[in-house]
Amino acid sequence: MTTREINEATVNLTKSWQETNKAIADSLVAAQERNLRFAQSVFESGVEVLKSQAEDAHTVMQEFVERPQKQQGTLQTVTESVIAAQKHNLKYAQSIYENGTELLRSHAGGARGLMETLVEQSRTQQEAIQTIARESMNAYIDFLYAPFAYYQQAVETAQVIARQGVETAQRISRQGWDAAQNAARQATEAVQTGAHQG
Repeated sequence: MTTREINEATVNLTKSWQETNKAIADSLVAAQERNLRFAQSVFESGVEVLKSQAEDAHTVMQEFVERPQKQQGTLQTVTESVIAAQKHNLKYAQSIYENGTELLRSHAGGARGLMETLVEQSRTQQEAIQTIARESMNAYIDFLYAPFAYYQQAVETAQVIARQGVETAQRISRQGWDAAQNAARQATEAVQTGAHQG
């Protein structure tokens, strides 16, 4: 029974370590995927902002080249272009902030889930180690006490044999005493019967 419990505890401990390692690896992979999606989002949004600003700059340059006489219209185009660029920059910054906040929230949730898994696996590992230690100690104690148990059983057997020997001797003595008394009684009766007859 002890070996079975030690084997079960060892299997549970090994399985717990495997599950812990898998949870850590899964958490790291998920965090890396989130980081990659965030970086890709920032890059794509940045490219879009740069494209938009390049198009606006191109439009402004075209206005300057094609219509130098219309300074008022060109100034308005530049102003609109700057405002549009500011809107794109603001949208870009807001996107980075929102995606970054979501990334941090996601990392926090992943870390919390990982910690819960690690705490649970830690408990499982502690129980398995305690079972292994307890059963190993019990087996060791049983091993140490085995010779004493053998001697104790030998002493008990010797006591039983001695008691049976005493009882047998008493029975034989009683039977011998009873036989001697019967023989004495028969001899006395025979003597008395012979004295009466003679």
